[in-house]
Amino acid sequence: MSNDFEDFSSPAFNTMPHPYHSSLAARYGAVMMAFVALGSLLLLTWLHYQQQQEAQRVFLTVAQNDVDFVRRLNLPRSAKLAEDLQQLLRQDIHFRNSNGLIEPPLNDPEKTTLEKIPATNEVIHLTTGRQALVLDLDEEHEMIFIQTARGPTMSLERPGTLYALLTFWLFSALFTWVIGQQVVGPIRQLTHRLTDFFTPETSDLPEVKRQDEIGEMARALTQARNDLNEERLRREQSERLAILGRVATGLAHEIKNPLASIQLHAQLMESVDLDAESQTSLRHLLAEVRVIEGLVNQWLYLARPASPKKQTLELYTILKETVLLLSPQAEHAGVEIKLEAQMPSATVAEKIQGDRLRLQQVFRNLILNGIQAMPAGGGLDIQLEIMEGQQRLTFRDHGSGFTSKALQEGADLFFSEKEGGMGIGLNVAQEIISAHNGQITLQNHPDGGAIVQITLPMNQS
Repeated sequence: MSNDFEDFSSPAFNTMPHPYHSSLAARYGAVMMAFVALGSLLLLTWLHYQQQQEAQRVFLTVAQNDVDFVRRLNLPRSAKLAEDLQQLLRQDIHFRNSNGLIEPPLNDPEKTTLEKIPATNEVIHLTTGRQALVLDLDEEHEMIFIQTARGPTMSLERPGTLYALLTFWLFSALFTWVIGQQVVGPIRQLTHRLTDFFTPETSDLPEVKRQDEIGEMARALTQARNDLNEERLRREQSERLAILGRVATGLAHEIKNPLASIQLHAQLMESVDLDAESQTSLRHLLAEVRVIEGLVNQWLYLARPASPKKQTLELYTILKETVLLLSPQAEHAGVEIKLEAQMPSATVAEKIQGDRLRLQQVFRNLILNGIQAMPAGGGLDIQLEIMEGQQRLTFRDHGSGFTSKALQEGADLFFSEKEGGMGIGLNVAQEIISAHNGQITLQNHPDGGAIVQITLPMNQS
């Protein structure tokens, strides 16, 4: 069977390598490792900055306490006091008067810088690599504090640094695991299921229940699978129909010639005086010839559907003729056919345009189906109603009725629940009625039996 679509259920597809499984996980792992490395670097940078800020705060606090101590005790602003405080606090401490004189004196270049800087609470970074603070002591003096800038301690032995990094690494591991479970894991499971997903008997993916992008992808894949399977079935049916059409056309031509000969000789015998039994047999023979002729026409229509050749018709007359043709079979099966109709006027009848042979073929199929639905005999009721702008024909038998599956698929080609049935009659009937812009519906009567309704518009073109 030719197929323009790739067969995703073939072994070639199932054995196709899937590099996406490992590469996706590898890329995800590489990204997360880069995230951890970058995050650790940023965390250390932040800790470095925090340590600097903390060291400056401590420097400022100690310096302000010293200023308060000297101010509260009103100690002399002398070089001797500054040297004593230096030994005690292990910081360089100097006094600066209103004239800019610094005691004890400073060396350049720190002296040049600190002579001009006003008192402030901000730490000053000197060119010598040290830090300085200039604070107001009284109206005449300021105190200068100088210390060597200490680099932050970033060793893992420092508890703060170690705890911060461990917390970040644990959080990163948890984040990696959660993302892997929510994204990478479901995608890998989805790709594993796709190896045999496109076979017709495979059930839907469990991911279709997810309300996220993975669920949308699973639903899209499921829809694609269903569309492919439907297309495969349509192609298979089209190919079967093509073969069937060629066979049917050949058989129909082979059958038509001897059938016409039989019909011709049977009609010639009607002009001969025959006894009652022979006349009955002749009528049965002609009826069976018409049945075969109808079957041949049905197969030809199925093989090569043609547009209806419309003419002015009176449906009641066609129904009567069809019932008369099939009355021998109905009598043989013990079925009584009742035809009821609202007799249309000639004006109304002229508004019905249709193909006589095709409509008669539909009525014959439905009547035969009704007869076959009552093997023990019964009644077949046919009703013709003229409604506003349309005519409705109802065929009701008193058999077992349609099954639930037949109500859904009864008009599908090759669907039949009858023993020996080919599933063609209702499909052909539906095609013919559709070609006449009408509708055909199947239902069950509440009191039992099947109902087939045909609705045809009255002003057809």
